[in-house]
Amino acid sequence: MINEVLPQYTVREVQLKWSPDSVDSSDISEITQVTSLFEVVAHLEVTKEGVRQLVKIKFRTANSSQELNEIPYLEVEGPLNPYPMPQHGEEGYIVVWNRHPLSVAAINFDSLHVIPPYLIDDNGVQITIRGLPEGVSGFLKAARSIFPPDSVKVVDVEEMEDSVLKILTPKQLEIAVIAVQSGFYQNPRKITKKELSELSNIPRSTLQEHLAKAEASLMEWVVKVHQSK
Repeated sequence: MINEVLPQYTVREVQLKWSPDSVDSSDISEITQVTSLFEVVAHLEVTKEGVRQLVKIKFRTANSSQELNEIPYLEVEGPLNPYPMPQHGEEGYIVVWNRHPLSVAAINFDSLHVIPPYLIDDNGVQITIRGLPEGVSGFLKAARSIFPPDSVKVVDVEEMEDSVLKILTPKQLEIAVIAVQSGFYQNPRKITKKELSELSNIPRSTLQEHLAKAEASLMEWVVKVHQSK
């Protein structure tokens, strides 16, 4: 069934980069003025108004969360519990709401995902987007009007797919694809676990087990890839 499901998607993955000079001449410089490291580790919640992000951060010596919270498109929610809020010059993890126009533009394309982790620092900005051709093209058009990237590079998706096939069993991959296609991972969800079970003709307990194992394997893979960089 995998071969029947996967060809329905022609996925594109594109890497966008902005140089330090480009960042300095944009409103993103408000982040680099306050921090020497702003790494979005995960998207905790996605809404039409913005993205709730888990961020690894290092404040510059004279700055703290107060200055970060003064940036118009950012709202600091707090530290990553149970850890304390990093202070002046310190490194740590915080949760922020990001309402930058570029983030909002990405949200408006249902067939597009911005892939964490991505970094904003003194070396510039680099993000990876993945999705269907119309979503990727739409976002690139929006990005060029909001914050034009200095380079746009197509990533080898086949290599990524080979890695995924190595960490997921065929059944886990099949169920994961059906779940994504059906809107199970959208916010809000478009289908319940019971409905997904009926759609895939897989008992709910078996479905839940396969999804849980697939999610755990993918998270471990993402962490390993991130740590190896």
